[in-house]
Amino acid sequence: MYDPVSPAQQFFQQGVRLAKAGVYEDAIALFQKALEREATSYETWYECGKALHALERYEEAVESFAEVLTLKPDYAPAWNNQGIALARLARYDGAVASYDRAIKIFPRNYKAWYNRGNALMRLNANYEALQSYEQTLKLKPDYARAWYNRGIVLTHFQRFDDAIASYARALSFRPHFSAAHYNQGNLLYRTERYAEALLSYERVLEIRPTLYEVWYNQANALHKLGFDEKALFSYDKALELRPGACEIWCSRATALDALGRYAEATTNFRRAVEIKPDFYEAWYSFGSSFHRRGQYEAAIAQYDKAIAIKSDFAEAWSNRGNALRKMGRYQDAIASFDAALKVSPNANRTWYRRGRTLAHLGNSEGAIASYDRALKINPNDAKAWYSRGVELSRLGRHESAIASYDRAITLNERLVDAKSRRSASVKALNADSKNL
Repeated sequence: MYDPVSPAQQFFQQGVRLAKAGVYEDAIALFQKALEREATSYETWYECGKALHALERYEEAVESFAEVLTLKPDYAPAWNNQGIALARLARYDGAVASYDRAIKIFPRNYKAWYNRGNALMRLNANYEALQSYEQTLKLKPDYARAWYNRGIVLTHFQRFDDAIASYARALSFRPHFSAAHYNQGNLLYRTERYAEALLSYERVLEIRPTLYEVWYNQANALHKLGFDEKALFSYDKALELRPGACEIWCSRATALDALGRYAEATTNFRRAVEIKPDFYEAWYSFGSSFHRRGQYEAAIAQYDKAIAIKSDFAEAWSNRGNALRKMGRYQDAIASFDAALKVSPNANRTWYRRGRTLAHLGNSEGAIASYDRALKINPNDAKAWYSRGVELSRLGRHESAIASYDRAITLNERLVDAKSRRSASVKALNADSKNL
């Protein structure tokens, strides 16, 4: 300790007062004067390091904390603050090592456990980060930040329900924690709990109404729920805040399309691709809009633009094939489906569409093979069972056709055609039996 009347002590005390007042440059100058007179004072090095950190002079702060630890290796606060400064410099391995030293000296230091979790998360060591947050919460169960970061890690593990619950715990201790409301809303949206997601987004907007991404996500949730007029209002609020956001124009176009306001939808799609010409998702959605209207040539033109930007865009290849099928261009459609399946071989919907197209070409065997591939991926596809039954009937394989129709009817009792075709196959099978 200093002599109570020593100049070093006076400089130190004045520096502490200035640092508490936020006058860090002057505080550092006083700490340096104190250290010129007493270089072995770990308290002065520590306070100087804190002031340097406050000024974002992290390299110097690390050096100052290192001096502390040379003089007093068991001083846990210096290890913790050195870790924080190292993390600011993106030296996360060193930060973790510093936090480990702090924890070894004082295992109940919840802040060191929390900071350790943050550094580990930066290193993508998410399992170890989760353990650190769990330890933090054992020591301080009401630490909202730790519950929040725990939610982020759980999301990495795709433990969405647990992450949602973790955000809820954060909010129970800090109700106006807008980031927790936002992340919780995004997970609720991701798990198709759209109405609950809306409640989370509304809470964020009560706190921070100028976040365009929240208005945008709120609009997307409203669209998913079929409230497209309300969605347009939220898209417009998002565009007021970020008029050049191409994804908002594209999504707004989709809502307009759902409302049957096709001219406006077209204008909005065009706006999206004007802002970002390589926005392949917008070209695809633009094509889908034309597709739904039965304008297949226009749809194909947009799908082609999407594929020109992203050649492995399986959905665009598949929808392009479907548009070609509806135009009667069956061989071109098959080529498009094959391109889609090369990228995404487990897309049962594409296999089904390919089967339908082969059926149009009179290739029943090929159609059945495609339906079989679709059903291997999704055995509960009633339409595929039905269409398979149709082709088996055409080949005179009535017993197998009846089995396919039965599967289709079991999965979807409203398939009236399957019932009538089944009856026809039963009659044909009985007739064949009589002729034997």
